[in-house]
Order: sequence, then structure tokens, then C-alpha cells
Amino acid sequence: MSRLIPILTTSVLLVLFATASWSQGGLLRGTVVDSDGSPISGAKVTVTSEQLSSFRKTLTTDKEGRFRLRFQKNQTQYRFDLLFERPGYASFTMPISPSATQEMRERFVMERSQTQAVQSRGDLASVLTGSSNPAIEDFNAGLTAQLAGDLDTARTRFEDALAADPELGPAFVALAQVFLDQGNYASAIQAANRALELNISRAAALQTKYQALRALGKNEDADLVGSELEKADDDAAAALRLYNEGGQAFQSDDRSTALAKFEQAAKLDPSLTEAHHAIATLQLADGNHEASAEAAERALALGSEDLRTLRVLYDAYDALGRAEALAEIAPRLAAVDPEFGGAKLLEQAALSWNAGEAEKAASLSRMALRIDPDLAKAYYFIGLDHLSKSENSEARAALQRFIDLAPDDPEAATAGEMLTYIQ
Repeated sequence: MSRLIPILTTSVLLVLFATASWSQGGLLRGTVVDSDGSPISGAKVTVTSEQLSSFRKTLTTDKEGRFRLRFQKNQTQYRFDLLFERPGYASFTMPISPSATQEMRERFVMERSQTQAVQSRGDLASVLTGSSNPAIEDFNAGLTAQLAGDLDTARTRFEDALAADPELGPAFVALAQVFLDQGNYASAIQAANRALELNISRAAALQTKYQALRALGKNEDADLVGSELEKADDDAAAALRLYNEGGQAFQSDDRSTALAKFEQAAKLDPSLTEAHHAIATLQLADGNHEASAEAAERALALGSEDLRTLRVLYDAYDALGRAEALAEIAPRLAAVDPEFGGAKLLEQAALSWNAGEAEKAASLSRMALRIDPDLAKAYYFIGLDHLSKSENSEARAALQRFIDLAPDDPEAATAGEMLTYIQ
């Protein structure tokens, strides 16, 4: 499960309808359990309805994880939202349309929150950061709005993120949840399907699709999705367990076992970003640069501009001698790593210039100057780029700045000669 989507639920819901009728209204018998099937006592269940603004009930599960919710007969025509909360577990909301003729029995599975489920694993820990990437910035802003309950803003920012990057799978998962919470079930299904096509957070996408189908009354379709959801959720839980076992092996300095566990976890749950990051880290340390780069690329493709993963990918590309790939990854790394510095970008600018890519060299040089405005050689590359475009006044200003900052640079004399004939 991708860590660039923390507010998305990965709960699974199995619905069983009893045959007994309830003539006086609706009755829901709920059971809340964890991913292993153990009952969760003390879970708070808050029941509200947008259609009945005055309706609000707060229930608590007993030691068997059970709770009962009774509806009056005249209330069974409305939709109710059940909010499940308990410290250490991921909260989620489930819509319910009570039946006036059938007693409902439902089993709710709460996943442990990510901080509980993923154990500490030393230097392999992932750091979620922002980025200069517009799609990522919009996505993060959408998550912030979603957490604050501002669904309209969240929807807009997620849609903006997808306009900037139509392959940003986590944004489809998040958008599907927003549509579900807004009652736009058809759009929720559409967004969830897109996430499933991209193989992103399958359990979360299937959960949203399941709830939307149920809300639309498409129970047969929902049952099919529910079966798929149960398997995906089991795979995700198993992947987390394998990942944690890998972390323990790593801390015990059993690197071969750790790598095997991480690879198994990534295979079971391809959206588990940390597993790909851990694989990339270990493969780099073992000198397997191609495998390291591939794993790091998979981690970043899930939507996170993770600082450590970007560092690993940069080092892998460097070891492989991929100058063009380095030039692409350098500005991304500089955006999230203050220690990376403009000097690294300037190195990539030089490589780009030598490869005949003047515009890329100038672009990297400008990025470097935003980090350190006194990087003399950056002005040299920028000046040459302006000169190649016959932008003489800009070229003169940049080359003069280069000479002023680095009069002893080997290229300073060349820059001086250029200034003599620039009009």
C-alpha cells in the first residue's frame, strides 16, 4: 500500500443477510475484527446521516467486537454513515442502507495504522517528503484537505494532480474515496477502476468500489468485488508481515534473508513502496546497480518523491554511467534534499553541455543557481546557451558574471574573448 495515501482505508467488509424479518424496523448486528480475524473491543462507531441532520448515535464494541444498531421503520428509507475509530487502527467510514424486512449481519475489518503495522527498520526507513513536481504537490495538498474534511478542495487538487500526471495512481485511489464520501458513487467506481488498471493500492481501490456498488444497490456486482477484495486484503496483510520480517532480518545483519523477504512482500503487494525502496537499498549495497535502479524506479512510480529512494537511484545511475538519466533525477533530488546542493546539478549541467544538450545544461544551471547563486560555472553555461540563440545582451551579462566570480577559471579567458565580439 502506497505511503503517498495515509488517509485511505484498507478495511474489508463481508456482508451476510439473515432471512429473519424485522417488522418494526431495521436491525444491524455488527462485528469489528482485525486483519487476523480477532475481535476488536472498544472500537467507537459513530452513526450519522446527511438526510437526517439530527440523527447521531455513538456505539462501542464489546469484548467480542460486537455492536447492535436499531433503526425505526421510518428511518430505513435513508442512508447512514458508520465511522469506525480506535487508536492504533486506520479509521474509515462505511455507508449503510438499512433493510426494513431483513436483519443485517456485517463484519468489519479494521487495519492497523501504518505506524503500528510497519515496524522500525533502521536505515531502511522511508521518509515521505514534498517535491517540486506539480502533480505531487497537488496530490499532497489534496490529502491535507481530505484530512481536514474539505472534500471539494480535495477533489479539485486530486483532479489537478491527475491533469499534470495521468498515471499518478494514488491520486485515483484518493479521488475515488472523495467521490464515495460525496455520494457520487458512479464516479467513485470509475476512479477506483483506473487505480486497479494501474495496479495501485488494490485493497483500497477495491474497498471503495465495493462500498460504491453496495450504495447503488448493485449487490451481485459488489459480492464479486468483495471476493476479490478479500484476497487482495489478505495479500496486503501478508506483504506487511513479510516486510516486517525482512526488517528484522536486516537489523540482525542477515541481508540475504532480508532481501528475499522484501522481494516476496513486493510481489504480493506491488504498491508497498517501502519494500521496493528496501530492495533498491540492499541491491545498491551489493553492487547490483541495475536491479537497484529498477527497484527504485518502481518505488518512485508509486507517486512518492522519497528522499532516500532518490538518493539510491542517483547513485545507481551514477554507477551505471547513465548521464542522461542522472540529469533527469538530479533536479528531483535537489528539490527534496538540501544536502544535495547546486554543485551536483552543475556537474550534470556540464555532462549535458558536453553531450550537445545546451538547453538542458542551461536549465540545470538555473536550478543550481536557485540553490547557490554564486556557482560561477552556471553563468558560463547559461551565457553559452544565450549566445547560441543570438540573445546577445543576456549572453554578455551571464558571461561577465562568470568572469567576475571566477577570474581564474580555465574558461574565463575564453569567456573574455567572447565578450569582445558580442554586440
